[in-house]
Amino acid sequence: MTASMSTRDGLPAEGLHPGRPPRARAIAGPHPTTVLIRLSLLLGATAGFSLGLVLLGAVVLGQASAVPWAALAQVHGQVQAIGFVALFILGTAAQLLPGFLACPLTRPGRVTLGGGLIAGAMVVRAVAQPLWPGPARVALLWASAAGEVVGFALCLVVYAELARQTIQPLDRWRELAAAGFGFLVVSLIVNTAAIAWLAGGAPVVPGMLDAALVQLQLAGFVVFLVFGVSRKILPRFLLLRPPNDRLISAGGIAYGSGVALVAAGWLMASVSLPDWVGSGASAVGVWLQLMGTILYLGGLRLYEPPVRPSGAPAVTDPARRWIRIAFIWLIVADLLALIPATRAFLGGPSVGFYELTAERHALAQGFIVTIIIAYASRILPGFSAWAIQHPRTVALIVALVTAGAVVRVIGELLTAWITPAGETVAGAGGALGVAGFLLFAAFLFRTIGRIPRPSGRASAAASR
Repeated sequence: MTASMSTRDGLPAEGLHPGRPPRARAIAGPHPTTVLIRLSLLLGATAGFSLGLVLLGAVVLGQASAVPWAALAQVHGQVQAIGFVALFILGTAAQLLPGFLACPLTRPGRVTLGGGLIAGAMVVRAVAQPLWPGPARVALLWASAAGEVVGFALCLVVYAELARQTIQPLDRWRELAAAGFGFLVVSLIVNTAAIAWLAGGAPVVPGMLDAALVQLQLAGFVVFLVFGVSRKILPRFLLLRPPNDRLISAGGIAYGSGVALVAAGWLMASVSLPDWVGSGASAVGVWLQLMGTILYLGGLRLYEPPVRPSGAPAVTDPARRWIRIAFIWLIVADLLALIPATRAFLGGPSVGFYELTAERHALAQGFIVTIIIAYASRILPGFSAWAIQHPRTVALIVALVTAGAVVRVIGELLTAWITPAGETVAGAGGALGVAGFLLFAAFLFRTIGRIPRPSGRASAAASR
């Protein structure tokens, strides 16, 4: 599973982590990275992206009342956040952390088992939530909650062991990643409360509780993991100027405080507190998120020119472009959250449904999916070699995902602010995004973990 191709900049074309990890015992059977990422792709392609497109189509065609739309929409959100994104991150961590921490992955079976439990929990949740209230629904819901908690615990314990065994000093990327895993733990607690609500007979989780949960999962856990990995690999891979870790730390503190305040604002709005308390916390939190993102990017120096031209521009330059696009989406998501949150705090209407979904899709489809594609095309064994050999296909995938996010967000904002006809525009954006994801998923599923075959195109790309 180690990289076999290297660039002139000292970074492997498969696996961006610098240096060579220590020799470890061979892992019997499929590597956890391969298993978890394939599971995440299956969930994302079915109950994630495809279900989301079906639900959007039902709205556009005026058939939303024909299905348990609200319950399925929440299933779609949880499968995307946990079944696809979180499981993808855990699988990628099994590939990256041994090299980052210079320690072998000693308990791969536990990671595989944990990922399987998480995937199973998402399937059970997808089946259980739309059911009529009854003992079977209650049992399935609690089984899904237990599977999710136990699955994450198994994976996190293995990764925590790596962190304890390493002789690498505690540096900024590990602090950022630890903050992300902290938000994951808090989200599991909130998810337990959400499952308890459903088990009580409710068809859906209250909107404000669900919003707090998604905030912790995506803006908290996922974004901080991206912050940590980016701090670790991008300065060397993209030949950036030395990062300013003081700015990165300040950005992380501001962003994390903002995530916590926004989540707290949603939770306070769901209980008997004055409206200004929750809206005030959310408004301040979104401002802090935006400020934290800007400080982090300033410290990382992502948008500054590289210190020197890359020795492998065919590998480096497309990734630089995709990663820059992804982080612009993070700023856009913060701005889209800022407008309604500030308006609500000043006494105006509260955040509308389509305003909230526009923000979520800017964050999830615009930022998270784009960054996943960018990193997968340069990190994951097998797929990264394929991606370097097929740059036009990867560029098409990124273009479809980006165009889909732009059209979908515009359509949702049109629906929220101007005309219901914007739902049709949002539907077109959703279709573009699903097409891009399914293309990505098909190639990644087929190539992940495979030993690449030498090709003239790959050799030429690596030598330029």
